Amino acid sequence: MKDKYFFHHLNSRFFEISGKDSKSFIQNLITNDIEKCNDGSIIYSCLLTPQGKFLADFFIFNINENYIFETNDKFYSNLLGRLKIYKLRSDIEIKEINYLYSYSLFNIDYEGDYSVYLNDPRNINLGKKLITNKKILIEKERLKEINETKYHEILINNTTPYSPFDILENKSLLLENNFDNLNAIDWDKGCYVGQEITARMKYRGLLKKKLYALKIKSGDVLEGDELIVNNKKIGTIVSKANSNIFAALNINFVNEIKNKDQNLVINDSLSFDFLN
Repeated sequence: MKDKYFFHHLNSRFFEISGKDSKSFIQNLITNDIEKCNDGSIIYSCLLTPQGKFLADFFIFNINENYIFETNDKFYSNLLGRLKIYKLRSDIEIKEINYLYSYSLFNIDYEGDYSVYLNDPRNINLGKKLITNKKILIEKERLKEINETKYHEILINNTTPYSPFDILENKSLLLENNFDNLNAIDWDKGCYVGQEITARMKYRGLLKKKLYALKIKSGDVLEGDELIVNNKKIGTIVSKANSNIFAALNINFVNEIKNKDQNLVINDSLSFDFLN
């Protein structure tokens, strides 16, 4: 029997965009296609700078043509500020919401009230997203609440960045961080802020480094450590959750290792297994 556990997204913040121009307003800004976000569905997306750099990621769900966003508290204020700048004369209203709670459920069949109860749109292995207007009760259930480090470990295991830790505002590029494999980008929707740079990187093959998920096989590392092989820097440790690691690595170097079916060996005391 699989263990039942959940993670409470204590740092999630919510806001709503409504009004007759809400759909077109959102569509012209985000990396995903708002047309996919109908009643009973949820999408994952990002807002970028005009230069294609990451500003914020978020989930969006739709209730009666009102679009509700969930984002991390780290990005919340700047995201709202940027949206209000773009608003101009659009007939929309942006309203903060303070009554929702967000969870990720693993191997749990939830039977209470909810606004959203669906597979995480990034990856089915990330459990089910539950968004509800009340805290879930665990006293009568055999449920375990995992901490943020364990949740981050699960994300790394599925090559899914945990944006508050793994992504840098105004610096990170989506394709360097696996967002093209997280259902975060729609390549057919047309223009959005930062679309030209993002598309150019994809279709011209301009990526030189990428985020890779690793597990420590021997030794230990800290965030920010440089990885050097034969006196040449091949990457940097981005984050660590228990023994799982995210590292930004040179793509050609990794492909060469994987073609030889080898692990990543830095020196006699430090080595990693690739998680995928």
